[in-house]
This record gives sequence, C-alpha cells and structure tokens, in this order.
Amino acid sequence: MSRLKARSTFVPYITMRKGEEPAPVTMLSASPARGLYYADEGPGDRDDRGVLWARCSQNRDGNAVLGEPRWKDVHPARQRECMEALLCQGCVQQPSKTDLGYLFIATRPADATSTDWIEGYRTAQPPLCLVHAKTAVDRCGHLLKRGAVALRSRVPRLYGVLGTYYLDRGLQPPEPIETDPEEEDVPLPYKTRRYTPWILASQLVRELRGVTVVNLEEEIARA
Repeated sequence: MSRLKARSTFVPYITMRKGEEPAPVTMLSASPARGLYYADEGPGDRDDRGVLWARCSQNRDGNAVLGEPRWKDVHPARQRECMEALLCQGCVQQPSKTDLGYLFIATRPADATSTDWIEGYRTAQPPLCLVHAKTAVDRCGHLLKRGAVALRSRVPRLYGVLGTYYLDRGLQPPEPIETDPEEEDVPLPYKTRRYTPWILASQLVRELRGVTVVNLEEEIARA
C-alpha cells in the first residue's frame, strides 16, 4: 500500500518520507560467532527472534510523521511496529477484525490458476482497517495493476523477514551480498537459523492461515 498514487492526500503510516535515511553500513560490525551486530546495540535493534533490524531515521513530531512521501519505499521500524502488533498500516490503529480474522489486502500471484494460493499466503503488508483498505484498493497503483484480493486470516503467523544479507570481512565493515532480483521478495524464515545472523531485516513477514476471501465492498456497506 506504500505505492498510493500521488493524487491521494493520505499517506500510510508505514510509507518512507523524504529525509528519512538508513544508518550507514559503517555502523555495522560482524564476527563468525555473533553474525551482524551494532557496537552500541540497544534492546530495540533486535526482534524477539534475535534478528538484527536496519536502523533508519524518522521525521516525526510526536505521533505525526512528516515529509513528502517516497511512495515505493517502506520504513522498516514503522512496518515492523504495525506487523508485530497487528496494527493498521495506514493509521496505526486497530485493524478490521471479525470472526473470520484480520483484514489483509493481497495481490493474486501471476501464475495462480485457482484459489489454492490464499492459504499460507506470505505478506509483508500489515493488516488494514476498512477505511484504509478501501483507500488502498482505490488508489494504489500496484494493487490496481495486479488486482486486489481482500483476505481475512484467523491466524496470521510470524514467518520471517525480508532484508539484506551480509558477508563478514574481518576488520572491515561487513559487505552486502547482491541477490537475484527475483529473490528480493523471498522472505527468510525465522527457522532457518543458519542465515538469520547474517540478514539485516527491513520488513517483517506473516504467513496467513485460516484464510477466507471476502468482498470488501459488501463489508464496507454493512459497516
């Protein structure tokens, strides 16, 4: 949903803003025993599974996020906040939840020939309230192009992360590994312990279980 068209006056909470910049690679260190780490690491730098997260500045005035949106980019800390707590990615409030579960907006895989893909669908897009689900479907170029599907998940399980892998270079700062563009959107499962010490996470991924396809227009009309 971070790709809302410029005509929209609404900017999702997770969207990166101009002036927000990632911490330089020189702040990272690495060792064979620890993997990636920050020398001045604090409690918020790792998630509950021990994965290190990318640091990025924030343009904030209290609860307000300021600055011109960078529509194609997602802020790692704000995406993580919404995905961990299951908050609406648009307004960082409670998302829509019914007996069928939390509301997510998905895009149908290009090679899908049935609805089998919905169960176990993996997404880095946090849930949504009804208002901002409607906004996303109406104005998000990516969703308009590929076709939006409204899903409800009873069990949106934590699955893993998207991010950048690094190589240890001894006394020099660790070096990012170039990956195949087709693999950039392939999340690293938390259970893959061999690689989790070497990824700098930027987005949290959930796997949707107990999934039902719903009609968003009908739900909005009922509400």
